[in-house]
Amino acid sequence: MKLKLVLFLVVFVGSLLLAPVASATTYYISAAGHDSAPGTTVASAWRSIERVNAAQFQPGDKIMFEGGTTFVGSIWLQSRGTAARPIVFSSYGPAAATISSGNNYGFWAPNTGGVELRRLRFVGSGRLTTNNSGVIFTTDLANERLEHLVLDSLEVSGYLKSGIVLGSASAGSGYDGVRINSCQVHDNGEAGLSSYSFYPQLSHRNWVVTNCEAYNNAGRQDVTTTHTGNGIVLAGIDGALVEHCEAYNNGWLNSNPGGGPVGIWGWLCNNLVIQDCESHHNRSGLAHDGGGFDLDGGCTNSVLQYNYSHDNDGAGYLLAQFDGAPPMHDLTIRYNISENDARRYGQGAIMLWSSGANGGIQRASIHNNTVYLTPATDGTEAKAFYVSSHGVSQIEVRNNIFQTTSELPQVSVVPTGDVRLQGNCYWGSGVPLQIRWGGATYTELAAWRTATQQEMLGSRVAGLAQNPAFVSPGGGGTMDSKVSSRLQPSWNAYKLQTTSALIGQGLNLATEFGLQPGDRDFFGVRTPAAAGAAGNPGAAEKEATPLPVVLVSFTAERRAGSAVLRWATATETQNAYFEIQSSSDGHAFQTVGRVQGRGTTTQQTAYSWSESLGRYQVPVVYYRLKQVDANGETTYSSVLTLAVLSTPASGLAMQAWPNPTQGEVSLQLYCPEAGAVTLLCTDALGHTHLVRRLQLAKGASSVVLPEVSQLPQGLYVLSMQQGSQRIVTKLLRH
Repeated sequence: MKLKLVLFLVVFVGSLLLAPVASATTYYISAAGHDSAPGTTVASAWRSIERVNAAQFQPGDKIMFEGGTTFVGSIWLQSRGTAARPIVFSSYGPAAATISSGNNYGFWAPNTGGVELRRLRFVGSGRLTTNNSGVIFTTDLANERLEHLVLDSLEVSGYLKSGIVLGSASAGSGYDGVRINSCQVHDNGEAGLSSYSFYPQLSHRNWVVTNCEAYNNAGRQDVTTTHTGNGIVLAGIDGALVEHCEAYNNGWLNSNPGGGPVGIWGWLCNNLVIQDCESHHNRSGLAHDGGGFDLDGGCTNSVLQYNYSHDNDGAGYLLAQFDGAPPMHDLTIRYNISENDARRYGQGAIMLWSSGANGGIQRASIHNNTVYLTPATDGTEAKAFYVSSHGVSQIEVRNNIFQTTSELPQVSVVPTGDVRLQGNCYWGSGVPLQIRWGGATYTELAAWRTATQQEMLGSRVAGLAQNPAFVSPGGGGTMDSKVSSRLQPSWNAYKLQTTSALIGQGLNLATEFGLQPGDRDFFGVRTPAAAGAAGNPGAAEKEATPLPVVLVSFTAERRAGSAVLRWATATETQNAYFEIQSSSDGHAFQTVGRVQGRGTTTQQTAYSWSESLGRYQVPVVYYRLKQVDANGETTYSSVLTLAVLSTPASGLAMQAWPNPTQGEVSLQLYCPEAGAVTLLCTDALGHTHLVRRLQLAKGASSVVLPEVSQLPQGLYVLSMQQGSQRIVTKLLRH
């Protein structure tokens, strides 16, 4: 049996004096500084970006620019951090600092990882006068994985190429664990945010892009061989999530006659999920595309869901396989809304195009989407669902609503091969049904069934030519994607009226085809779960089965070394409890707390929960809520991020990780003033096991304690004292 020892702090300098270990340093850059100064305090700050570029930084160092001040030049980082001790560039003070880089890049970090950029503005001289991208992470190393990049609360504008670009030009190398949050990328030339890989490899792994805006990225008139003017475009990633993002007014100067840009899309990606995003008023320039969302060449096992696309030149939702692309297969488009897309060039609101390369587009499920379409602005014929080429196979189109006006076709399929439509609703004004199938046109559902065997399940007829009776279609609206997956009241436009003949007329995809439809619809209503239960066609399921909780807010903040989570619900139905889940990487979550729900209530309810951040060994923690209802069914909130160690206004701060530990311990320390600091580790009997005296700079520092690995198992107390101030934390050795 091992004895656990509880230690209480005693300020005592024992005989064991340990050699100091290199600690992290915070450097300050101020308009009132001097480049010959140490730079380690605000009073002794550096002045210029040139001085920053001349420095070699260590893991854990912070480079803090004076908020509200403009610094001229380009930052070139030649140092490398780690996931546990990243090099951080940020602003101090209430406002963000501006990096004005003229006609060059704003930030370039070649062949490095363990870096965080937070709360900074990068401004180029303009997309017509710069010669580069804004924020650049690139690698040409051979077979080396670079971990941990965090880009948070950046604004990047005025660059010729991309606002933010990350890429690999070498086989076997790439970036893992990339987090891009709350960034604005606008008024650039080629793209707002983009990535590339060593073709055709999936160079990168495990990316999350959330709460970002990409707008006014015009495209380039001088580039005629590839598309320009994208909003957010990801390529070469295995495992990526894009959510709560918005892209608009991009691409109008694209000059590639063979293809154009898209608002939010990916190509050469596996397991890419784009959800709860809005993409609108994007343009194509000379020719095709200019759409809202796209899964393009080489994408596999990827999903577009819960998105809103409207008023784009091209398709709202596109699947496209370009010539020479790797295999493209197992794709899903579900519970999205398209309103008045395909404004130019005779495109489709939901559209497939394939060169046939490597088998073309194989195995795609397109279900429970709502399309509302009026005539195109350039006089061409827009289509609600459009397969414009051969080279597609096992395409299943079910439970969608295709409503058009002015006799526009609901369906136009050039080939008549491996495309199966079942359980969809078709409706138009003037002529209720317009189906273009191969070279034939059908205006009666029965005649189309007989001629093609579409809308048949064996000998059973399916599909409806019926007015869906939307509440108020065509009215427009905006998504409150920054707050939650719930929508503004104007979204009632694409719900079904209570008298709609479509209610309950959808095919049950699970029981009929073994297809899992997802947890919820576009509006947050639960999808039919019971065997034999029928839902609705379109993106709105039956109101009789709402999610048990309507979450109206969810926030996380740090207070005195603790994470404080708050959330509020508008209504609750049989809500049993919430689980609070945390993660060190944004993907693998574990339950760290539980709060009881209110059961059933129509009143707004506020909740809060907190925990110490001392248990985490990473700079950023990710939180989400798992809601569990009385029947045991679950739903999840969006994911929030929280910095583990903030900079306190006054006093000492200390964090130890890993905790509990089986080996050495790292400390992240904060001192309000430079000077001598004493670290002690004591046990319950008052015995001192470790003493270390250090001279630390003002601000954050890092210290490693390898001696802890030699201590017996038990509970210890670590203390830090500077002058009359002291702070204590418990440490479990096991």
